[in-house]
Amino acid sequence: MVRTVEAGIGTITKPDLSGNWQMTLGGVTGCGSSTMLVNFALNTNGVANNATIKMHGQCGDSTVTGQTFQIITLNANGSGTANLSCGAGCGWNLNIQVSPDRGIFNVIDVDPANPGNFIHGAAIHQ
Repeated sequence: MVRTVEAGIGTITKPDLSGNWQMTLGGVTGCGSSTMLVNFALNTNGVANNATIKMHGQCGDSTVTGQTFQIITLNANGSGTANLSCGAGCGWNLNIQVSPDRGIFNVIDVDPANPGNFIHGAAIHQ
């Protein structure tokens, strides 16, 4: 059976995003050009302390576990900010946009506090 997706109605909130997610990221990090696969489960406060990041890039392949993905701000229209840790002294400040059906959000690091980091991607609610 094919499930159709309908746009959500009303304010998008952090509890709407609780559950399992898979996010793909790509771009340039402090380790050069990289691609990443991130799996995490958000709680109703928009926090996951269980993120696993599989990285493939110029510095080689690695996996880090126990990382934090946190939605910092979330506006009623689904725009907001988030943060993803990626190991000791590593993290990205992300702008996000959640789709109206709350099943996908995109991410991009455009924070000048992270010079040399240019990552972007999308997350899908599993």
